[in-house]
Amino acid sequence: MRDRLLALIAGLLFPLAFAPYDLWPLLFVSIGLGYWCQQQASSAREALLRGWLYGLGMFAFGISWVHVSMHDYGFMPLWMAIPFTGLFAAFLALFYGLTFYASWRLGRSALAFAGIWLLLDWLRGVLLTGFPWLYAGYALIDSPFATLAPIGGVWLLTLSAVLISACFIRLTNWRRGGYAGLVASSALLILTAVSHTLTFTQPSGSAQKVALVQGNIPQDLKWQLSMRERTQQIYQDLTRDIPADTLVVWPESALTNFYQNVSEFVEQEGQKIAERNGGFITGVPWRTVSNSGVTYHNSIASIPLDPGDGRQRVYHKQKLVPFGEYVPMQSLIRGLIPFFDLPMSGFTPGKSSQPNLTALGHSIAPFICYEILYPELVADRSHDADVLLTISNDAWFGTSAGPLQHFQMARMRALETGRWLLRGTNNGVTAVINEHGKVVDALPQFERDVLLSQYQPRQGTTPFMATGVWPWLLLACLMVWAGWRGRIRTSPNIPL
Repeated sequence: MRDRLLALIAGLLFPLAFAPYDLWPLLFVSIGLGYWCQQQASSAREALLRGWLYGLGMFAFGISWVHVSMHDYGFMPLWMAIPFTGLFAAFLALFYGLTFYASWRLGRSALAFAGIWLLLDWLRGVLLTGFPWLYAGYALIDSPFATLAPIGGVWLLTLSAVLISACFIRLTNWRRGGYAGLVASSALLILTAVSHTLTFTQPSGSAQKVALVQGNIPQDLKWQLSMRERTQQIYQDLTRDIPADTLVVWPESALTNFYQNVSEFVEQEGQKIAERNGGFITGVPWRTVSNSGVTYHNSIASIPLDPGDGRQRVYHKQKLVPFGEYVPMQSLIRGLIPFFDLPMSGFTPGKSSQPNLTALGHSIAPFICYEILYPELVADRSHDADVLLTISNDAWFGTSAGPLQHFQMARMRALETGRWLLRGTNNGVTAVINEHGKVVDALPQFERDVLLSQYQPRQGTTPFMATGVWPWLLLACLMVWAGWRGRIRTSPNIPL
């Protein structure tokens, strides 16, 4: 019972390494304690339970903010929203139960533990559209390990954190072997030191002025029909005095009406900005009518839509949020509770073949809200991009930790690709991030304002952009195999 409680406590420590707490050394404490609990388990079944308790602590605390959107804006009673969030956390915790279970069966080596952790984290990010939240590597964005990101992305950072933590526990008992893990973790530490001297991208052209408009429209009012004209007026007023030669960005769903219904207003705003030699990009819902019917998209557009150069000027979001932007099995569950009928919950995903946007002569890789959490998607679209742009509306999660965790993860994409990232939001965090993942300028949350800054276009390819996740998945598989081989040699009597 003591070790089960310790596993739960270790999981509760995990989110403290992330925003808004940013106690990143606790990441190693949390993982190390979790590994120690797995080591002490008397059976694979007991290891499974301890791993599940570890994951339950991690997610029950780390994503507790999910209930905010369900209760405050999805009109779900609190007595339903909290259990729903708990069930979600309990499901996600199974991934860590399986990690502890599988690595126990393979002899409890640090190599197998780290390899399986990474493989199941990756699976969590792709299964059923994925939930790529709270990967261990994100907590290291402001640590000395951060320079590993251009080489292997958040995956290499995660692998490093887990392997080093587990190997530290192995140091307490040298006689049980584990020398391969110690060698591997030492190699990672050397690579970390070397990575501080490496640069993979270069400036391309002169700096560009940018204005990120934060409308700060309350979420409980934003989607009301009576707010549509008022919303247009708010963004129009905020944009009026922006200096010339500036790229103006409005956030996700800045306008809560379809572009096709407000095209005159949007194009007029774009024309005013163009007359000051500026560019204009806005988030806006999109409606497409074809022979097969009507489809709806969560979109971002570079205005004017038809500048005469034949280039792509609108991007439709590819990675949709389940229940927020589309309802799985909607014929069965839509209408059961108000949460399944949130505004704009019937979107269609855009095609993966969409090109990047263009504005003021720059190629801009666009990502809408949740999409910035997918490392491979961002890496793939960054090759020909001068800058990354993500727009979001995190007002769904109120004053909770959710928006700050989201912002922290977005910063990792800048570091992985060696490019500046522009982040425009409805109520924060609106910011400009440089190629090192550092915040250059930012607006306070929950204020109506305009962030005037600039970004430096960059070109070049980082190793992570060139290879993606696959080398690290292969390495993880080799680590699992090496752990299994070590089990046969050093622990032949451990029951399967």
